[in-house]
Amino acid sequence: MKFTRLHISIFLGLSVVVWALVLLCQGTGFSWNHIRPFGTVVGVLVGLSILLEHVLWRVRFLQPWFVSRPNLRGTWKVNLQSDYIDQETNAQIQPIVCYMGVKQTLSTLQMHLMTHESESWFIAEAILPSPSGEGHQIIGVYTNKPKVHLRGKKSDIHLGALVLDTHGATHKPATITGEYWTDRNTTGSMDFVKRHPKVFTRYQDAQAAFYVQMDEKADLQDN
Repeated sequence: MKFTRLHISIFLGLSVVVWALVLLCQGTGFSWNHIRPFGTVVGVLVGLSILLEHVLWRVRFLQPWFVSRPNLRGTWKVNLQSDYIDQETNAQIQPIVCYMGVKQTLSTLQMHLMTHESESWFIAEAILPSPSGEGHQIIGVYTNKPKVHLRGKKSDIHLGALVLDTHGATHKPATITGEYWTDRNTTGSMDFVKRHPKVFTRYQDAQAAFYVQMDEKADLQDN
């Protein structure tokens, strides 16, 4: 939930009323001049809330005493293993490499999984402290949409759920692991191994970016 100008105005207005009543009970004078800066104060608080929502929440200094939320933003390279049986070969599919684009603010999270055959998006999510006491756990429900030429033949639109665990620095995880289940009675595991700072929305673009990243790393090692 995001705090809007209306929420901030109501909270601040109630604070002013309580403050005024306390001052009057103490015999302290209270005039209109005390209320005049109200609009300015609301404007400043709204600006700060916008900064917190989009920028300040991921500042290391504010973690975790003020904000406890892992920074997952970017595009992750994911190794995925499913127990799905290929209808053409009647065998379990081989592990595949896919990519997870993550858009995130203080109050929102959208994870977009891209494979060469389908895409998945969150329709519900939650970030909780990990039961282990280290890191966080991401719980999500998603919808998967295969490419149109595969529907009714190799795969259909379906729903699923996943549970992910972060590893490494609490505020900015280095890796993520997890499991998922679908309403097709399939399960699988996911291993998030690398992260690119940019959020990609197409499988081909994410794949190309990671290849470039690997080439640049190899050049640095050669030099």
